[in-house]
Amino acid sequence: MKILMLSSFYPPVLGGMARSLQRLSHELIKRGHQVTVCTIKQSGQLEIEDDDGVKVIRLHGFFQKIPLIYKESRSKWHAPAYDWFISQKLAGIIERENPDIIHTHCWFLYSVLPLKNRFKIPLVHSIHDYALVCPKRSAIKDNTVCINSSLPKCLSCMTSFYGLSMIVPAYYSISENRKRLTYVDKYTASCDFARGIHQKSLHLSAQNIVTIPNFLLSNTLDEREQDSDLPDDFILYVGWLAPYKGMDVLIEAYQKLNLTIKLVVMGIHHPDCHYRSAGNITVLKDVPHNTVMKFMSRCRFTVVPSTCLELCPTVALEAMSQSKAVIASCIGGLRELVVDQETGIHVPPNNPDELAKAIRFLLDNSDIAMQMGANGYQRFRDNYTQEVIVPQYIQLYRSLV
Repeated sequence: MKILMLSSFYPPVLGGMARSLQRLSHELIKRGHQVTVCTIKQSGQLEIEDDDGVKVIRLHGFFQKIPLIYKESRSKWHAPAYDWFISQKLAGIIERENPDIIHTHCWFLYSVLPLKNRFKIPLVHSIHDYALVCPKRSAIKDNTVCINSSLPKCLSCMTSFYGLSMIVPAYYSISENRKRLTYVDKYTASCDFARGIHQKSLHLSAQNIVTIPNFLLSNTLDEREQDSDLPDDFILYVGWLAPYKGMDVLIEAYQKLNLTIKLVVMGIHHPDCHYRSAGNITVLKDVPHNTVMKFMSRCRFTVVPSTCLELCPTVALEAMSQSKAVIASCIGGLRELVVDQETGIHVPPNNPDELAKAIRFLLDNSDIAMQMGANGYQRFRDNYTQEVIVPQYIQLYRSLV
C-alpha cells in the first residue's frame, strides 16, 4: 500500500507525536509499504528529504507567514483552521503520489477534508490529544477537565497558547470544523479514555473509532549505554517543561522530602517554562533522545505527574521498556497504561503530598520498585511493541482500501 501521512511535526522536531509518527512510518516501510510524510517546514529545514526510505515533504502555508500567530515561533504547527495554500499543495501531492490511504495527525486534517470528495481516498485520523474538541489541545482549564466550553471561558485560557491574532479564529474554526469530521472514515485513539471522550463529543459511533496504543521498538532495551557523566543516583522526569505536565507539583513534592538523591528533569522547552537547575534539581532542556534513554536506563524510577488528560504518553512506555517503575497521575490514559501497585503507583493529580509519599515509598522499598519495573517491562513487551501494534494499523488500512 501507499500511505500518505500528514502531521505538523516530524523529526528532527522534538516531541512524542513526532517520534511516534516516525516509528510507524519506518515500520510500514520495513513491511513493504510506501510512506510519504507531509509536515510543516521549520526554520532551516529542507523542503524534501529521505528519512531511511520515508519521503518527507515540508510545506509552508498561509498561517506560517503571519506574525504573532505563534506563541513559540521556533516550533510552528498547522493552525486549527483550513489552510487554502497547504490544501492546494496537498492536492498536487495526492495526484502525484496516488496514495491508497491518507492518515492525518493533528490539525492537518482540516486542510485535507475539502479534498475528500475530489479524490475518494480513505481517510484515517489519529487522535494524539484533544485538538478536535479544545483549541488549546489540552481539554484542561484551571486544572479541571474542560470540553465543549464557551468563547469567554476559552479566551482567557488560550492566551498562553496563541498569539493575539489567532485566539478568536482558532475557537470558531474548531467549532465549525466539527460539521465536517464525518468525512473521516476511521478514527484511532491511543487509549480507551480518549476514545470515549471523542466518541461522545464528536457524536461518533463505536464503529467509527478504534483504540490503537502508541508503541516503542522492542529492541529499546538494547539501547542502554554506560555514561560516566550521568549522576550516580537520581529520580527522573521527562516531558514538556510546562505547568500542565505537573512540574510545579513534582518540584513541591520533591522539596517536601528534603532528599539527597537528585531529581533530574529532562524536557522540551515550553513558552511557560520557568524552571532552572538549583540544589539537587537538575533541569536539562531539549536533550537528544538517545541521551534521554541513557538517563532512563540509569534512574531509580520515573515520575509522570501530569495534571492534563494524558492519552498514551511515550515517556511512560520508555520507562517500562527500561524496566523502571512509574509514579503516575491517576488521570486520563495514564490510568490504563500504568497498573497501580503492579507496574507503578497511581497518585491523585495536583497533590504534592501524595506524590511525595509515593516517591518516599519507592525509595524506601527498592525491591518493590525493581519488581514493578520488571512487571512493566513484561507489560510493554506484551502490549506496546511494533510486533503488536503495527499489524493493527495495516489491518485497519486494508479494511478501508
